[in-house]
Amino acid sequence: MNYLELLTNNFYQFIPVFIRVSIILFFLPYIGSKTVPIIFRFFFALSLSFAVMPFLSGKEQNFLLSLFNAIVFGLTIGLMIRIIIAAVEIASHWMSLQVGFAVANVFNPQFGELMGPLTVFYEMFTIALFFSLDLHLSLVELMIRSFDFPTKFSFAGNIMEFSYLMFPLALKLAAPVLLVQVLMNVGLGFLSRIMPQANVFFVGFPLLLATGIAVMWLSIPIFTMVLSKAFINLKDSLIGLLR
Repeated sequence: MNYLELLTNNFYQFIPVFIRVSIILFFLPYIGSKTVPIIFRFFFALSLSFAVMPFLSGKEQNFLLSLFNAIVFGLTIGLMIRIIIAAVEIASHWMSLQVGFAVANVFNPQFGELMGPLTVFYEMFTIALFFSLDLHLSLVELMIRSFDFPTKFSFAGNIMEFSYLMFPLALKLAAPVLLVQVLMNVGLGFLSRIMPQANVFFVGFPLLLATGIAVMWLSIPIFTMVLSKAFINLKDSLIGLLR
């Protein structure tokens, strides 16, 4: 296929496609991070736009309206994906506070800020799960299908409705660690009342740390199951935008 001829003959149709793809990639984890060079992201969005172009219906549409649809669809899909990532970050932050890893912050170049090691670990785990479930292929399919549907003013309401799931999802992801750590703290509180002369902090901190790491390791299957269902709900919500 001659991509140069495709671009020259369909230039005004290519620009909205490129803008929509670029906005979505900007919100994707890892690909849209600051660690990925801008030139790589540019050519990756360009190549993906070329791959999407032959599958479009090719019907004529106002150029300004196409740009508006591209921006709205791109922001809607990107923000809904970021809600899942934000829920994972909140859950990992809660677990870091309970386990005692909150004081061990590391620099996360993806957002240019300090984050706990658990946040970085669960973020990488989420990215791996995202690609292992082939959600990137569903995202490309949804991107192609979205060109056949006009923009709706209810998209903002759909984003707000989906954002309500962020804190409940974070609580479900962090529930095993939070529950065990609360029970451990209650037990240490009873121990300090029964034996006031005992140094509870000296004994409790390594105990909470070891228990927290063990529970996190054992709860990875539950974490994977809950996060997989969240990604499936995200896919259904994104498909629901086109109905």
